[in-house]
Amino acid sequence: MLKSMHRMLACTLSALLLVVPFAAAQTVNDGHFKEWQQFKNYVGVSWNSLSTLCPLDGETPCDASIGGPPGDWIWATGAQVQQLLSTFAPELETQPNTSNFFAAQAFLTAFQPTFSFCVTYQCGASGTGLTSSRDQNGVPIVGSANWGTTPVTIGGALGVGSGGDAAVGNFQVGAFFFRHTGPGVFAYDDAGSVASPDGGTAVASVLANDWIAGARATVLNVSLFVGSSSHEGVRLDILDGSVDVDSGTPAGSYTLFYSICDVMNGASCDDAVVTVTVQPYVINAVDDAGSISPATGGAAIANVLANDFLGTHRPTTAKVLLAAISVTPATAGITLMGNGAVTVAQGTGLGSYSLVYQICEIADPGNCDAATATITVRENAIDAVNDFGRGSSKVANTPIASVLANDRLNGVRAAAPAVALRQVSLAPATNRITLNLTTGAVNVKEKTDSGTYYLTYRICEAVSPANCDTAIATIELSGKSN
Repeated sequence: MLKSMHRMLACTLSALLLVVPFAAAQTVNDGHFKEWQQFKNYVGVSWNSLSTLCPLDGETPCDASIGGPPGDWIWATGAQVQQLLSTFAPELETQPNTSNFFAAQAFLTAFQPTFSFCVTYQCGASGTGLTSSRDQNGVPIVGSANWGTTPVTIGGALGVGSGGDAAVGNFQVGAFFFRHTGPGVFAYDDAGSVASPDGGTAVASVLANDWIAGARATVLNVSLFVGSSSHEGVRLDILDGSVDVDSGTPAGSYTLFYSICDVMNGASCDDAVVTVTVQPYVINAVDDAGSISPATGGAAIANVLANDFLGTHRPTTAKVLLAAISVTPATAGITLMGNGAVTVAQGTGLGSYSLVYQICEIADPGNCDAATATITVRENAIDAVNDFGRGSSKVANTPIASVLANDRLNGVRAAAPAVALRQVSLAPATNRITLNLTTGAVNVKEKTDSGTYYLTYRICEAVSPANCDTAIATIELSGKSN
């Protein structure tokens, strides 16, 4: 029975171990006027490296300008870490170490472990972090906690002591950083961004990381005051603490200053700065394709900007600068116009051409993208389609109103004067059946021999006489007067 209970406990702890690293808060409020970072965030950093970024006094924030953690974080001393651990194991108020499974487990639930494992019937976790203190031999002081289970035992310990090489980082050792949450008011710097000059909310609330008397600052317990802003489009809403960016604010980095004061004591105040980044529009020039006949020339592509993007918008020449980079193979017959059209000069040689163009945001000239417009210079597609008609051999009639009715030039109905029509042959030969070369009508005179006739005709593009196609009109004539 005892063994099964231990197995059940091991399995329960195994489940906790899998959940805790994801469930633990990003920071921990110790209830004694300090907010702590997860020491796991700094695994692998050596004590010597941290000492170049952070003072060792346990009161002065690290220098974020040279790589220290931003946000007024302080590297905790060994004594401060021992005090933190004592909130989980009170006996640590008077001694540096203790064996306490449940305290170690509770600590490594609030703080993410730097090492953990779980195998059949056995689990364990440990967390170790550098403090800013060293012992008399110059060895770093670390704070640590660990717990483990087997089918028949449980154990755990936590405390502070000497450990590790000051010059070498360890990926199972992090570092302890905290900042004050009271007494009084503490405002801490914020940073946020919006996706584009379209604007939006950069920071949901500047109060989210501020404190008063050990509690989170809210619009109910502090008064919020607006300081200066480096751009009028970056604004602080004092009703909810959000930092909003107006649409049209150019891409760039801006600062906004604010302060908070205790609503019960207006003299207890603190200030902070918000850094807001307005990201440039995502600019995307998309490839284009078009074709045109050399016989006519003209716009092969109406506007290369039509499928491009500036953020979520279609760019216009009022918003972007448009420039041709190259045309391959080189020709003077293909031109990118100022309105985005790609034109082909009449008589340009047949073939495929690649025009590379670039668009750059006028408000941010370094924000550019390029694309390729593929222009095919080819004869217009011409298609003469076979026809069929029945008529009388006794009386004059028109069995086919127009052989052009189902023919196409460049996708539209072929008709004069765009095409020239001519008769190629008529079999069997007769002068009683004629093709009107203007309208395309097939006319039959009276008293024509009955039978089936095959009239071959050709249509050619008027402006390109060599661009032609041929079809056959089949005419069936009988003695019936219909």
